[in-house]
Amino acid sequence: MPKYSIIYDKDLCLGCEACEIACKQEHNLPVGPRWIHVVPRGPEEVDGKLILTFKNIRCMHCGKPPCIDACPEGAISKRADGIVLIDPELCTGCKACIEACPFGAPQFNPENNLVEMCTLCVHRVEKGLKPACVSACVGGALKFGDINELTEELAKKRAKAVVPW
Repeated sequence: MPKYSIIYDKDLCLGCEACEIACKQEHNLPVGPRWIHVVPRGPEEVDGKLILTFKNIRCMHCGKPPCIDACPEGAISKRADGIVLIDPELCTGCKACIEACPFGAPQFNPENNLVEMCTLCVHRVEKGLKPACVSACVGGALKFGDINELTEELAKKRAKAVVPW
């Protein structure tokens, strides 16, 4: 069984925020919580040129998610395919998972007083579709699939990259 994940290639990110918009629309999220967001870094001077890059922040669907252990209600679980989910029936909105997550992925939704986070669009994945953010990424910076295949692909790309000395 595959272990699903999203890999982010910062070299391909345009900073357009299409992933954020697609996620908010797909999940009908209110103003405030963002299950994925793009943060500009820079500009920085590199070899006399100004370079602006972007960081993509979202749930990493960790191998050993700290949010699971932090949740006093047992509302967070990890499926066999690697997708980490919060059960809204069990969540009390205590925010312990928010504190435990090193990526800032869980978000408090003031409309329902619950904590929510990226579901990897499990409803789409189960139909053979990509998550909304990946489908919307015009630069191809977000790739979805089995984590082992994705990391192998990224390693090959990095190995081919020319390193200026």
